[in-house]
Amino acid sequence: MNVGELLVKEQDGVITLDGERIVLTSSAIFGTLRKDLTENLGTKRMKGFLMRYGWNLGAADAKKALEKPYASIEEALRQGVQFHMLKGYTNAKTISFEMEQAPGGIVESIHVTGMWQNSYEAEEYLRMFGETDEPICYTLTGYASGFYSTICKREIIFKEITCRAAGDPECRYVGRPVEEWAGEVEEERRQYENNAIIKELEETYEQLLEERNNLSKAALIHKRLSEEVMNGNDLTSIARVIYEITEIPIVIEDVNYRMLASAGVSFDEYEQIQIDFQQTMKGQQPLRLGQTIELRAVQHRRVVTPIVLQNKLFGYCSFLYTLDEVNIGESDRMILERAAMVCSMSILNEKTSFETEERIKGNFLEQILSRQLGAKEEIYKRGGYFQLDLGQPFYIIVLKHAHTENDFYLHEKIIEEIVHYFKNSKPGILIGQKGGTAVILAQKSRLLEAGGIQELGEKLRDHLKNTYPKFPVRIGISTESDDIERASQCYDEALTALKIGRRDASIVAFDDLGITSILVHEQNKEAVEQKARHLLHPLFQNDQHKETELLQTMYIFLLNGGNLEKTMQDLSISMSGLRYRIEKIESLLGKKLRDPETSYEFIFILKALLATKKLTF
Repeated sequence: MNVGELLVKEQDGVITLDGERIVLTSSAIFGTLRKDLTENLGTKRMKGFLMRYGWNLGAADAKKALEKPYASIEEALRQGVQFHMLKGYTNAKTISFEMEQAPGGIVESIHVTGMWQNSYEAEEYLRMFGETDEPICYTLTGYASGFYSTICKREIIFKEITCRAAGDPECRYVGRPVEEWAGEVEEERRQYENNAIIKELEETYEQLLEERNNLSKAALIHKRLSEEVMNGNDLTSIARVIYEITEIPIVIEDVNYRMLASAGVSFDEYEQIQIDFQQTMKGQQPLRLGQTIELRAVQHRRVVTPIVLQNKLFGYCSFLYTLDEVNIGESDRMILERAAMVCSMSILNEKTSFETEERIKGNFLEQILSRQLGAKEEIYKRGGYFQLDLGQPFYIIVLKHAHTENDFYLHEKIIEEIVHYFKNSKPGILIGQKGGTAVILAQKSRLLEAGGIQELGEKLRDHLKNTYPKFPVRIGISTESDDIERASQCYDEALTALKIGRRDASIVAFDDLGITSILVHEQNKEAVEQKARHLLHPLFQNDQHKETELLQTMYIFLLNGGNLEKTMQDLSISMSGLRYRIEKIESLLGKKLRDPETSYEFIFILKALLATKKLTF
């Protein structure tokens, strides 16, 4: 062969090729070497090691080829194929070869394709590891790159595009100048650098140093935030601590992206950023629990992580960045997630403390309504514990829900919603429950802020309607009182307003009941009973009221203005059953219920009986 002369000196144990001593070894040893390198250095470093090894082999053979007088660069390049075959690496076959040279023999462009048949690397890889998912003939690729680059005196990079070890029929390659790869071989180029391992070690050191600094910062944040939680500080204090350590603007928002706390950003800046952010978030789904993402708006970027409280989404923690800040480190995400966790703990502490106080207030109100506290002075003293001056005028509001009587969970959720609705209000509100209803004591001074008792009731009704659209509430409002000892009577007034007020009205004030309210205030129960026995005999008698079902039917029928369809729905009975009851009532009373004068008198006395609690249904 014209690549050199192979001589074997049996007595000396020396094999030379073209005057250079070589060593023959089994390809299986190479497979073992590759395995050991992978286990000790890792796949990435092993790949770089083998590629540089192949490059150096190719470059050495190219230097020997250049020592001989070849007619052309192309002829010299073809010697690489011969060296491959002679050394047993592979049977290399060139498929296409294109080269352009400038005057003086300078290689301007080169493009070569071919295949490596019986690649020793592919065979050993399959034997040692089995099939892979990418080409692995690293020494052959390095050899070709080193050989061509040395001959051409410019950087020529070969890339294996198919490989038998990856399940392809054969190992194929492409070689061209690095400029013509358009950035596709940057990873390969880095592997050929002699100081790649040193650079990698330097990068690793820098990463470790950065990680150490991040851990130190995280530990400091953990310590400071833990102190904030233990000291019972709020979200604003937590945000301030995070900003002091990270110097990254932070904002804490609720589920509707309304600001709860912030640091490092002014209110005006936040408003501008929020307009930008809301436009970006239009139509997007809310974050999932446990998901931290980076969002890019028109004017800013942010990293957002959810605040989760008792497995429910409560709000969001966000770091804010300008558009020109390119590096958002993993440590930022880690710190932000830690901040969100601490926010959850702080909110839970606040929520627990708030709910405990509200339960105590609720028990206090129930005791007032049940007259369990004795003297008025005792009530005033205990009211002072909650910053309440119970000597001021007040109203009692009763909220009743059609479904809460048989749904304890829904009733509790409505109470909880009412409590949170008034959470940030000024003092002057007590919230509790009694007899399956939610009860609110609202002081008149507190109502100046709300616009009056009627408007307060309407706003609360609308809030609950938005929260529970399928379960509307009805609200009863008492008269005004300045005597806390009359709270139980005011409660009865609000309850009475619900019972005898118009059923299509969601808010009924006791003052709106007209003459019935006057009758109840006079407490003329005996006169009411006497009139009822006379007017409603035999449905209403001295002894137990056996005909309560008929009286209820009569009351609902009259309230609905004689509308059979509506009455049937309210009583949940059939039309035939309703007609039977109406006929029986008219027969027993000897009067027609649709007669205007008769119906007015009947409905008035029934309301009076309900108001004085002589009749209940």
